[in-house]
Amino acid sequence: MSSQSKRNETQLILRLACEADIEVLRSISAEARVRYRSVPELAMVADRPPLGRERFAACRISIASAKGGHAILGFALTRPLDGLLYLDNISVASAASGIGVGATLLSDIWDHARSQALPAVTLTTFRSPRWNGPWFRRHGFQIMPETHMGSGLRAVMDRQALSFDPITRETLWREA
Repeated sequence: MSSQSKRNETQLILRLACEADIEVLRSISAEARVRYRSVPELAMVADRPPLGRERFAACRISIASAKGGHAILGFALTRPLDGLLYLDNISVASAASGIGVGATLLSDIWDHARSQALPAVTLTTFRSPRWNGPWFRRHGFQIMPETHMGSGLRAVMDRQALSFDPITRETLWREA
């Protein structure tokens, strides 16, 4: 079955997370990192621990599941930062890759940004592999001009630079 066929057959529903979802979301985040083993310069990402509970507590958590099913297929963490909406994390279960879960979550993120009168969505990501920077650019994100980066976003970038070579990272944004 082609990805297009799977995408057409899979109807997704979105909801906000509850406390009972957090351990499943942590597992999905850890599972989603395993694919980094295929990229030698980023293989260490696969061995990082799951996202911490405190990270979930600081964010709005959108969950996508298949219509009629209870299994969580993916999630997105967002929070206001510097007057914009910061996409802290988006993860999709490996079994749900390629069926539009990430795109559906992005649509929800833009709707949320608009509902909160936040003018743009921003994020930090790896320049490659294809499921990072290239994927976001296909969905309308562009390199964020440094002149628009606030102190909160700069603090995030500085914190990430402690773990990752800044040359491998990029900061993107898209108007909501």
